[in-house]
Amino acid sequence: MPTKEMAWPRQPTDRQWLQPEGDDPRTLYQMLMVSQERFGDEPCFGFIPAPGMPRVHLTYNEFGDLATSVAKGLRDIGVEKDDRVAIIVDNSVEWAALSYGANALGAAYTAMYTHQHGKDWAYIINDSTPKAVAVANTEVLDKLCGALEDDAWPASGIILLGDDEPNELPPEGVEVRAWKDLVQAGRGAEDLAEIADDWQALSTLIYTSGTTGNPKGVMLSNWNTLSNVLCVQGVFELYPGDKNAAFLPWAHSFGSTFDLHWMIRMGVHINLISDLTKIADECIEIKPAALLAVPRVWNKFYDRVNSQFESATGLKKMFIGKAQKAASKRIAKAGVECDAVPPSGFFDKLWDKLVWAKVRARFGGNIRFCMSGAAALSPDVASFVQKVGFNCYEGYGLTETSPLVAANGWMGKGMSRLNTVGMPANGVRVEIDTSAWDDPDRPDEGEIIVYGPNIMQGYWNLPEATAEVMTEDGGFRTGDLGKMVDGYLSITGRVKSQFKLENGKYVSPAPLEENLKLSPLVEQAVLDGRNMKNTFLIVHPSLDVLRKEASAAGVSVPADNAAMCADAGVKSWLLTNLTENNMLAPKWKGYEVARNIILDPVEWSVDNDMMTPSMKVKLRNLLSHHEEAINSL
Repeated sequence: MPTKEMAWPRQPTDRQWLQPEGDDPRTLYQMLMVSQERFGDEPCFGFIPAPGMPRVHLTYNEFGDLATSVAKGLRDIGVEKDDRVAIIVDNSVEWAALSYGANALGAAYTAMYTHQHGKDWAYIINDSTPKAVAVANTEVLDKLCGALEDDAWPASGIILLGDDEPNELPPEGVEVRAWKDLVQAGRGAEDLAEIADDWQALSTLIYTSGTTGNPKGVMLSNWNTLSNVLCVQGVFELYPGDKNAAFLPWAHSFGSTFDLHWMIRMGVHINLISDLTKIADECIEIKPAALLAVPRVWNKFYDRVNSQFESATGLKKMFIGKAQKAASKRIAKAGVECDAVPPSGFFDKLWDKLVWAKVRARFGGNIRFCMSGAAALSPDVASFVQKVGFNCYEGYGLTETSPLVAANGWMGKGMSRLNTVGMPANGVRVEIDTSAWDDPDRPDEGEIIVYGPNIMQGYWNLPEATAEVMTEDGGFRTGDLGKMVDGYLSITGRVKSQFKLENGKYVSPAPLEENLKLSPLVEQAVLDGRNMKNTFLIVHPSLDVLRKEASAAGVSVPADNAAMCADAGVKSWLLTNLTENNMLAPKWKGYEVARNIILDPVEWSVDNDMMTPSMKVKLRNLLSHHEEAINSL
């Protein structure tokens, strides 16, 4: 068999990162054009047009031509250099074509989530003043019509995806044009007179979650994003024609930079997951080589597989025990973390075939590596994924850093470390400001400050907010706590989310909360206790699992979910269970272990204003909602 070659070589470690050089693409659209030329008739996108339909595929030529037609269509409705185009659309070929089409003109795209509140859309549209807004369907348009003031509608109107005629209409004079009409007009239009070429130009405005107020528009240039893409090209094992399973939202920087732009650069066949509740089912069909996900996905995988292992009996149970021992022994002997170690020897290969190969098959059986980002990944979960036989690498970054700051995996095999997010990426420098943190028990920790080509241009229309987070020498204050050991970065919490107990001890809740979510009894968890004697938990439990497990333990469980969550016996049993199984040393110190628990029967979501669109808890709202229960502790 011929040896596979990556589309692009790894960047030299001593290159300059201040600006593009040589044959570096200068804009995202230019990057797409190079990929279209190189990969032509190879598949670029795979997607399911509607439930029950087979997957449809587009080649790089077809997608490149579509993006160019969209650019011409946008130009002909009045979109120009330095304008913005807003996108309220889920991940789709149309989303990608709009982002690249706008980029070809030197315009920036700003993407929103279809499940956001109408008031959030209205705020972002008022703030970013886009020339045109693309909406996913008539339902989104109806909600937008109810949220947007008459004078806030875009000058070049609305682009409506789908085949349905609009129900609600914007004010008179604001045109609603069908997506297919825009594309058709673009296909027949004159070629672009010039292709945008400014690597410093704004390519996207990504609005942060707004956990403590209105979202802020993060200004990312072409080079901010491209420097992230180029620094990982040729590093992770991705070959032209490989498939990925894309479900991270492209409205988020982790999703757009790595599940879209990086894949396009590397000639990957991007396959969109159509139903988030059936990721594993669709992966069996897609057989991806790479899978990028947030910890919640890996936690669920860990819970499901381990619960099936625990319920196994007879020979199956014996095989599982042998497979786990063999994998642990093999990995320990190799002395590596995060990297998969192939089985060797007759019995090791036998146990792998009987147990781990079947687990790998749940994701299509073809995965070479996994990446986890956007929140802390438990080392227990990472170690388990390594045992399964996947290379599992955790990265760290923020919207303001495009997003990559550091990651395991990119340094080479055998170089990754658990309990860290690896080394800073090529061209990125990290400093720890210990003056921002005054816990005498942890003197080596401080606020993480990042320098590099990935640092945002600032917050849109917010010079004061920008000045608050930027240092005089161009560093970005992340607000995250961390430490550097031997060149490896560890994240230990958030500066603002730390709290001090009555005894003066500091608690960093984020990693502890992630640890709690490994319990099959817990769906969502928050740890708090500022200025109190002890910490307490607010938990939205896995209701069915809690009912079943507590009943099996002899607890009298009320039939109603709300009553179950309010029941003293149920709460006491769950707190004991979590104390004995999850809140354990050395991860938990004695003063961090919660002494009280509040159970919330309602899932925290964007709809009830307990979560941001990027799925971060709005702590202030949650604490306010449970204020009476907290005061009575």
